[in-house]
Amino acid sequence: MKTTNLTKTIGAIIMATTVANAQPNMDPAPFKGKISEAAGKVGQFAIKGEEFPKDYFLVSNNLPFLAGLSLHHPQSSTLKLSKEQLEAIDKIKKQTVPEVLKVSKKIKNLELQIAQNIAIDSQTPESQFATLEEIAQLRLSLSKEHLKCIKDIRAILTKEQYEILLGYGSNK
Repeated sequence: MKTTNLTKTIGAIIMATTVANAQPNMDPAPFKGKISEAAGKVGQFAIKGEEFPKDYFLVSNNLPFLAGLSLHHPQSSTLKLSKEQLEAIDKIKKQTVPEVLKVSKKIKNLELQIAQNIAIDSQTPESQFATLEEIAQLRLSLSKEHLKCIKDIRAILTKEQYEILLGYGSNK
């Protein structure tokens, strides 16, 4: 019984030390700067601020953003990704993020246009329906690409790495 408690204590100490020494696989600062620049100003009616580009996906709060978590999470070094895995994930990110930023910016501009047209200029709701349809299609396309990205990142990781990564993106 004492051996089991000692083993658990030693395991907890090792885990705590590993987490305390963990770092992001890649420095998130340059990436955050690019995102902030691409986002531009927050709309005048945005009550809670904005998390650009995540707020512009159709499913924006209930799916993990695995590329960012695996590369930029403060503890992502605990994944122990190989050089090949890091390169593969970075390649996916470099292919995906520019298009996500472009589409998210387009959605944001369309939403700001609707806000101006309805809240300020008092146009009819019906005059905005085509723009709403366009926003819906753009959000749908972003979320489809997000699902593909999750599949692609998951294929790069081991089962153990994936389970750890999901812990980064979970509030549980």
